[in-house]
Amino acid sequence: MTVRAIQIGLHPDVVDYDSPEFARFPGLSGETLRAAHERNIAQLREWGYEVEGCQIDLGDTALDVVRQRLAASHFDAVLIGAGVRLAASNTDLFEALVNLVHVELPHARFIFSRTAKATPEDIRRWFPHPEGATIA
Repeated sequence: MTVRAIQIGLHPDVVDYDSPEFARFPGLSGETLRAAHERNIAQLREWGYEVEGCQIDLGDTALDVVRQRLAASHFDAVLIGAGVRLAASNTDLFEALVNLVHVELPHARFIFSRTAKATPEDIRRWFPHPEGATIA
């Protein structure tokens, strides 16, 4: 069975790139965020993983959007983007997402990048082979 993942990240249109929390990431803009989201999904697919992207707002409808996506499909892995995890103002959103996923997909593994830039290498810590949902 192929490993299925959902990549949850902030929609590029909701980020205040001039705020200190996001300005600390040089070159970050709506275009670069959108490209990074799409590039990571494309790379994961090239490596053989089944991946869906899920872009969210800063909390008004984020949990409803994620809940609907989780209910529509099975996921083995949940990637949550750095914009949600590394910005202190998004701590409540991050916490709510983790708790939602924990309830809806208790078997799923969370995958976090070590830096603000995600790479397909991140998923291989838990799922070294895309064709088998065996946890490493």
